[in-house]
Amino acid sequence: MPKFQRAILTHGGAGSDPKNSDGPKSAANIGMNLMMNGKTALTAVVDAVKHLEDDPRFNAGIGSRLRVDGCKIQLDASCMTSDNKFGAVACVENIKNPIDLAHGVLRHSPHILLVGDGARIFAEEYHIPVSCLSDSGDPEISGTSCDTVGAVAFDGIIFAAALSSGGIEKAAIGRVGDVPLPGCGLYCGPLGAVACTGDGEFIALKILAKEVYNWLENNMSPDEAALKAMTLFEDSVDIGLIILTPNGFASNARNGMAWSHITKMK
Repeated sequence: MPKFQRAILTHGGAGSDPKNSDGPKSAANIGMNLMMNGKTALTAVVDAVKHLEDDPRFNAGIGSRLRVDGCKIQLDASCMTSDNKFGAVACVENIKNPIDLAHGVLRHSPHILLVGDGARIFAEEYHIPVSCLSDSGDPEISGTSCDTVGAVAFDGIIFAAALSSGGIEKAAIGRVGDVPLPGCGLYCGPLGAVACTGDGEFIALKILAKEVYNWLENNMSPDEAALKAMTLFEDSVDIGLIILTPNGFASNARNGMAWSHITKMK
């Protein structure tokens, strides 16, 4: 079966309006162009997610949700590669692009997850450039998605995935969902990459991304896996995901989802 030379999928979050798929499409183009110019799948997904963080229509970055106090914004982000590298941050405040911090953790830290002020101190120590939400004015709370934007990519050698979440509106201060937890919101291995979105507590308790990857290991197709994932949850749970393998891909969401894909065959 023919395999992808390069491929990338992007999404704007579970429940995001499919009419806004131009956002994920632009993000996918950014990632693919990077890979076509010799950059890795990791660079592609990080920059794709960064683009979505900068789009106020989606629940990440400048489109994030306010916590229960009505004023605090705490963000989570993560990235992973199929050669077993992982980096994440949780509950970071006033950071426009938390995916940059997660990428920095993957590249520079012996740890896999840094939270709150510790992530900011880490960024200063390693000279990781960060922009504050205030640099772009007040956050634009206009997105419709439930939680999390994401991307998965394959550069012909390595799979990578990245996620960024603006959280659930009126969530408790300090609440952390599935995004920064390995195997929950995202997972990569030699056979592919999975990125999930939706109600984070439910996703985390199912360890959903790793569960879906296990199905791929058992020769389930991406389409079959994407359909089966929906059956693990009650109808009231908002859920979506994207899946990429060496020769196939799939997307599914219970309540619609803006998403896009670009593939190049060998």
